[in-house]
Amino acid sequence: MRFAFFLYVTLVFFTQNTSAIEAYNPSINVPPLPYEVYMANSDIAIEAEYLGELKGDPHMYEFSIGAETPLRLTLFQLEEGEPIPFSLIAVKQNNQNAGVVEVGRLAAKDITWTEVTDNGLGLDFVSSQTFEATISPGIYRVEVSTSENYGKYMLRIGETNANPGYFSTLADVRLVQKFFGASIFSLLLSSYVYYPLGILLLLGLIFMTWSKRGQLGARKYA
Repeated sequence: MRFAFFLYVTLVFFTQNTSAIEAYNPSINVPPLPYEVYMANSDIAIEAEYLGELKGDPHMYEFSIGAETPLRLTLFQLEEGEPIPFSLIAVKQNNQNAGVVEVGRLAAKDITWTEVTDNGLGLDFVSSQTFEATISPGIYRVEVSTSENYGKYMLRIGETNANPGYFSTLADVRLVQKFFGASIFSLLLSSYVYYPLGILLLLGLIFMTWSKRGQLGARKYA
């Protein structure tokens, strides 16, 4: 009975307090046609991960904002030897001449890829530096490309966690892992899994200790 209570408390804690670990908001971009634009979340302050695999063409993301907003863009790829030379560029639609105005870019030659371990995802990545700019109201596009346009990547936009809840986040973790080819057992490497498992193991040991003490006490006074 006591163990069931501790189990309940543990589950409640992890379903209500996922902000203690980074949350995720992933989606997979599979363009039905070359150069098809993917509509990104217009609330670019909320962190979102866009997963894509270039297969001969660049990927384009579009969003619109109605007020001045900070823009943060970071590229990730799995740590698998020599990094793929991804680039990204952000542009704003120019309503005056139907063209675009460049906001900024991370060119492949200028990116320094840094090794990072994402404990929540249980994956090792290399990360670009973060592109940051404050942008005015309008329609924007972000293009991810390489010279040959091949390779898997994760584009992160924004920095504020959405905190969707424990089980929803666990599903998001598995979505990212599966996209990058990690097996179902990789969930055991996620801090969303091994933290609660560790606590449950500790509670189990405490319960067993209490049970043995109770049995010894009962024998002593029998």
